[in-house]
Amino acid sequence: MATDKRLRFVAGSMGLRVFDQLIDGNPEGIRAAALDAFRLARVLEPPETPVKAAEALVRLGCFGVLGDRGADVRRILRIRAWELPTASNDWGERVWATVLDLWLRLLRQNGWDDFDAIERGVANIRLAQRECEPSYLSEAETRMDVGPAWQLITNYHLSRAAELLGEFQTQGSADGHYDIRQQLEAQFDRALAAADRGRLVERETLARLLERTAGTLVENSIWTVTRAVNSRVSSFVKTLTSRGRPRPIFEVLPPQRNVLSEQGLLGSARRSVVVQLPTSSGKTFIAEFRILQALNQFDHERGWVAYLAPTRALVNQLARQLERDFKPIGIAVEKVSPALEFDSHESRMLEESDPQKQFRILVTTPEKLDLMLRGDWESRIDRPLTLVVVDEAHGIGTGVRGLRLELLLATINRECRHAQYLLLTPFMPNSAEVSRWLEPNSSMDIGMSLDWTPNDRVVALARPLKGPKRGDFQVELQTLQTDQDTIEIPDRLVFAKGPR
Repeated sequence: MATDKRLRFVAGSMGLRVFDQLIDGNPEGIRAAALDAFRLARVLEPPETPVKAAEALVRLGCFGVLGDRGADVRRILRIRAWELPTASNDWGERVWATVLDLWLRLLRQNGWDDFDAIERGVANIRLAQRECEPSYLSEAETRMDVGPAWQLITNYHLSRAAELLGEFQTQGSADGHYDIRQQLEAQFDRALAAADRGRLVERETLARLLERTAGTLVENSIWTVTRAVNSRVSSFVKTLTSRGRPRPIFEVLPPQRNVLSEQGLLGSARRSVVVQLPTSSGKTFIAEFRILQALNQFDHERGWVAYLAPTRALVNQLARQLERDFKPIGIAVEKVSPALEFDSHESRMLEESDPQKQFRILVTTPEKLDLMLRGDWESRIDRPLTLVVVDEAHGIGTGVRGLRLELLLATINRECRHAQYLLLTPFMPNSAEVSRWLEPNSSMDIGMSLDWTPNDRVVALARPLKGPKRGDFQVELQTLQTDQDTIEIPDRLVFAKGPR
């Protein structure tokens, strides 16, 4: 119990540090403070009452989003269920419970179900307001208590902010307009003013936290990142967020936001780009937007894209993903086997003359594309190669396969007039040099040194140790490497001690 109290005290101190950073307004300071608060808050036992537990979950979610750990927040909220008195006879409790439920669903974003529930929750409050609010306020007036009135005003504006944000996340607009930041600012300003008038300190601090979190959710929204690029990208985003998609995508991961928006890949005319991102940070998703940009650029010529992967298994995996994502917008994806020859099916597919059936994306290995170029297949296809995407590009120039890839890129650079390049890799020490080698006058090297990872990871060494008796053993576990200091275990742990 004492340990739990100390942890809660430290967690509270970290939360105060987040609020201090919110006042200072330094984005990096906010991110670092929120990440520390999130790491500790997520291991605390939740409060016993449903409303207090939900408030703690909302704070946890806000810390995670502000700390660039939105994926962890969604995973946690999909595991941790909450039950709130959204049908309470106490109107004040009912409204606040509904507001908490709305924001938890915004943080979780579990497909269209959550966004539909947000719409229903707001509608239910509006329907019941005329019937329930007068008696609730009358009782408060009898007690000469103005607090409940200011609480309701604060909560109504927080619910309206949640409604606007939910609409924007699913449609790219709110109330038919695209100034979502200004619309949210108006609601939060009114909520904060009401909380201040009513001296509602806890409600005011949570509202300030929600205000900043809402801004981050807008920044991460797929609609924000891809706004006003081109018609193909707009159509693609509509399919990604559609109700018919099993797992709709409403926001991008922090590395994807950085590359597509902050580093400007979507608006860039650079011919050669190297992207370095951590493993599992969505490099293929980034490549899909660059592919759409290249296809749109050379649409009149019916240009095509070569997506290169080093192994047959990865070729098959990428082909399935690209076909699933691009089929709804009419972009044909084909793959050719790594075999160093062309069968009749591949030949017919490559020489298809019907524009409605022609492939626009070809997934294969570097060796097979090299064979195509040496066989003059680009001329036989009679459509230009407009973009070469190289997955796992860090092997370039090393070993036999790496040297072959380097030679292939040099050949494409020499013989394919319209070809552009996107090299994807988790690491490449000489990335800027490689990018300039492909195009000295129009290159870009996008590398991220941040410690973002999709989840915490521990790399450890396990060794069995024999005991003094037959069948007696123990397993010793020693951590070797971690992504975060918070999960490093300095001591050696012993498991499965004793006889079988």
